[in-house]
Amino acid sequence: MSWLHILAAGLIIFATFFHSIMGEKLLIKPTLAVDDPFIQLPRTQAITRFGWHSASGFFLITAMIVVLPEVPTLLVLAAGTLWLVLGLTNLVMLKAKHPGGPMLSMIGLLIIAGIFF
Repeated sequence: MSWLHILAAGLIIFATFFHSIMGEKLLIKPTLAVDDPFIQLPRTQAITRFGWHSASGFFLITAMIVVLPEVPTLLVLAAGTLWLVLGLTNLVMLKAKHPGGPMLSMIGLLIIAGIFF
């Protein structure tokens, strides 16, 4: 494990809390407040929240992958590549107007660089 992996894991933990707290406040609550019969179904609201916050849980799994000893290098590389691809996709799709793109890309680059340094 590299110090770059420790830095990446710290950023992932930050991103996890930011994603859950700010996403709930700025995206989930306003979306679920829309006056639409489908959106107002308790099942729709539960599935939306579950999907959003479970993604944050998967963030934490990737933090564990990069810092735990004896994790196969290929799995660490896969995690780094995923973060980088998601970050670049976010940058392109949202025209660099969302904080996720740079953060996710940086996490991916740190993980990949940490394999080699």
